Amino acid sequence: MKKKILVVDDDVNTVKLLKVNLEKCGYDVVAAFNGKDGLEKFKTEKPALIIADIMMPGMDGYHFCWDVLFEDGLYISPVPKIIMLTGRDKKLDKGISEKIGVDAYITKPFDIKFLIEKVKEILGDNIKNKKKKIIIIDDDPNIANLVRTNLNTEKYECISALDGEEGLRKIESEKPDLIVLDLIMPKKTGYEVCSEVKTNLSTAKIPVIMLTIKKEHRERYIGTIFLKADEYIPKPFDIKDLVKKIEKLIVD
Repeated sequence: MKKKILVVDDDVNTVKLLKVNLEKCGYDVVAAFNGKDGLEKFKTEKPALIIADIMMPGMDGYHFCWDVLFEDGLYISPVPKIIMLTGRDKKLDKGISEKIGVDAYITKPFDIKFLIEKVKEILGDNIKNKKKKIIIIDDDPNIANLVRTNLNTEKYECISALDGEEGLRKIESEKPDLIVLDLIMPKKTGYEVCSEVKTNLSTAKIPVIMLTIKKEHRERYIGTIFLKADEYIPKPFDIKDLVKKIEKLIVD
């Protein structure tokens, strides 16, 4: 299935340039010419990546991205990938874009080859045979061994941590593609780790699967809704189900 890219720009020529060249690279491109239309198409098309202009009439790129990324002041899950475009080479635009949490900021006029390489980099399409990195944070070392044994070692690299503080240090240093996180742990709980991950702009987009022995609805509500964990699995779990969720979240 082709990866879908949403281009939001009021400049018809920019949209045509991006559409023609991205489609040549095998992407499915959906166009919108203002922020409001872009929001509607984001909801219906579910793109893998958004390329949005900052300066647009009505709803500008900042407000568009804010409405895409946040719901009730928290990042939506999964967090979409975004490239911002602007005709102004201003530090302010770049600073705001980085603060919002976009993946790249490119000034117009841009080199189309450079932009396409950036798209491939963000979507992981220009990196062959690179293993996806998974951090498993659980005070039971058998959990990490179980996950490592059942994942394809040619595709995934598993890194383990035995408590929340060690887990946060490894998340910061390793920049994983996904986190498997136990709820009840020494030093820092899964709640605390998930909260720090999802409120830090540099890690907020990393998918989190939360594990717990507690099955009450309240635990699931707090973990997946309030803290924005991407998946929730009660222990004991079927390892095949966990592997499927890992593979789905990393692909998405």
